Amino acid sequence: MKKILTILTSVALVATASVFAHDHDGHGRNAMAGDHFKKMDANGDNKVSKEEWQKFHDGFFTELDKDADGSVTLEEMKAARIEKRDEKKEEMKEKVKEAKAKKNDKKKKPSE
Repeated sequence: MKKILTILTSVALVATASVFAHDHDGHGRNAMAGDHFKKMDANGDNKVSKEEWQKFHDGFFTELDKDADGSVTLEEMKAARIEKRDEKKEEMKEKVKEAKAKKNDKKKKPSE
């Protein structure tokens, strides 16, 4: 009986955690989709019109087409992906530095 109760409790905790981790407001796994939607919704009406969609993706295409020849090669797409990944890594490094600095500041304040 204890085993069954333990298993049911564990399942309930996992289910609850997954609900909170993946809500529908663009958090958790859906954060990228939410950010992407906000960028496309130029007028902020919580709807993306065909024109907004096309304008956003035309700009994205232009950004990928580094040699401006009117087409995107696989190499250009890979390079853009690597560039984005490197940018994200740098952002994360900066956030870690800021967090460490904050932590160090908190440690120094009580002794002052």
